[in-house]
Amino acid sequence: MLALAFFLGGCLSTAAADIVTHCLGQGPLVYLIGGGPAFTTWNLQPVQKELSADYRVCRWDVRGVGDNAGLHLQPRVTVLAQWLQDMHDVLPQEPVVLWGHSWGALQVLLFARQHPGRVSQLVLSNPVDPALRSLEHIERKRFNHPDTDDRLRLEDVGTPVEDLHNLRSKIASYFADAEQGRAYAAGFTRQDANNGLNIRVWNEYRASPLTAADIRQVADRISGVIYCRDDVLQPESLAEYRHLLVNSEHHVLTGCAHFPWVEKPADYYRALSGLIGSKAIDSDRPSTGPDS
Repeated sequence: MLALAFFLGGCLSTAAADIVTHCLGQGPLVYLIGGGPAFTTWNLQPVQKELSADYRVCRWDVRGVGDNAGLHLQPRVTVLAQWLQDMHDVLPQEPVVLWGHSWGALQVLLFARQHPGRVSQLVLSNPVDPALRSLEHIERKRFNHPDTDDRLRLEDVGTPVEDLHNLRSKIASYFADAEQGRAYAAGFTRQDANNGLNIRVWNEYRASPLTAADIRQVADRISGVIYCRDDVLQPESLAEYRHLLVNSEHHVLTGCAHFPWVEKPADYYRALSGLIGSKAIDSDRPSTGPDS
């Protein structure tokens, strides 16, 4: 608890207007929190569009990345504390649905632990487990797709060309299908990720991880978890969450790895729509989420 207090201590409130937020649709509010950490959210647009037929769906890049790369980061406050404060400022006071993918699952759980009254429902998508067991040996578990036409030249080493190559290669390694992974990764630029913040946030989380007691405290708000059988986070993630969430729904999809809305969209959206609709949401409640 002392470490958690350190996360929060000294973090000054930010103006919600400073955070570039993208919203789509009308209806009950759903907020999408992406993975990484320190990764873009434009790749969540297909999920946002699918859900926007029935909900108002919002997303934003975390402070220090993408649309919000230029926002100030306080030097004496953990980055994670500032990201959680941004969530506090951006989300309305009324309870909303939070969807978290990969690292984002941990971020929504942290927020729900701190502000349970602000969350009506949690959906975890391809989540990293709270104890990070699914990250052990992950470099060995990722799919090794040999380079084809994009091999680095000697003069590219140590340049932005190498940085972009490494980013795209890593994204592709989360796909079982090499061709699909490389095609998906080709859409990303160096501005879509911040490796320095990624390392910092993982270290900050390890200093004060979510406990089993924390998960039990918010378990009644977790409607379910969606996994892919071939995800690099398996089998540890599934085993951990089944142990922690005995009353939640667990959907294991086949034919996908880490990005099921790309790899198996029909199966993924079927499971997702069922989970979001599995708990009563007052559709008559006015939507007060920020505009795009």
